Amino acid sequence: MTADERDELMRFLRELSISREPVDAGARELIANAMAQNPNVGYRLVQQVLGLRMALAAAQAASGSAPNPAAAGPASQPATEGAWRSGLVKTALAAGLGAAAGVVLADQASSWLDAGASDLDASDWA
Repeated sequence: MTADERDELMRFLRELSISREPVDAGARELIANAMAQNPNVGYRLVQQVLGLRMALAAAQAASGSAPNPAAAGPASQPATEGAWRSGLVKTALAAGLGAAAGVVLADQASSWLDAGASDLDASDWA
């Protein structure tokens, strides 16, 4: 983990610790049980969230809608061989691929619907 990655992790953990949002008791219990069974669940969860944040920041920067180009955080730093970086990058890539696949599927579905609509004539609606 680089110093910038550590700083980003610490900022995120501070955000979580100061949040006063209400929590769902059932969800809290399920999460606590999962963490009791496997202490790595918390690690993986935080890694996933930060990876998704990286993917979102990168997508916003690419589209020009990011309020701050530096919002990509650790993603702009050189890659390291650590497990932390690997998990973040995997999550960011998966999110990006998922978003890209969603766009492709939506475009395809739209073209199918357009093609189906053009095969219908006005008498079909009467």
